Amino acid sequence: MDKKKLVLTFTCALGSSLPASAHHSHAMYDPNVRMTVQATVTEYIWANPHVWVYVEIPDENGQPVEWILESGAPASLVRDGWSPESMKPGDLVTVTFGPLKDGTKGGLLGAATLVDGRTVTTPALNNNVAATDAEVVP
Repeated sequence: MDKKKLVLTFTCALGSSLPASAHHSHAMYDPNVRMTVQATVTEYIWANPHVWVYVEIPDENGQPVEWILESGAPASLVRDGWSPESMKPGDLVTVTFGPLKDGTKGGLLGAATLVDGRTVTTPALNNNVAATDAEVVP
């Protein structure tokens, strides 16, 4: 085998054996605002690559409005005290999240106080926004 083919083969083998590190950013979430509200869970999706929490949050007239909150990967959430049974539809929880910049009813979940009183956090929001830098919106 000539030298070029050997180098190409080695490079391809090495490249395919390394873990992929590409991931989407959280640029769509406002890093300067955190909202903390009581919400009712309507759906809790425990799946890779991200856990999703669908909640209803009362608007200014008390009418429920659906919000969709993105969280981290299940493997990282387990390390922070989460489980597939942490929430279920109908649970009244308090959630803290960074809202979407475009005003769409969604956000990046940072913490949740569960029905059993435990507060669990997520690395996604907490690695992106320092609590002291964020404006807390009730």
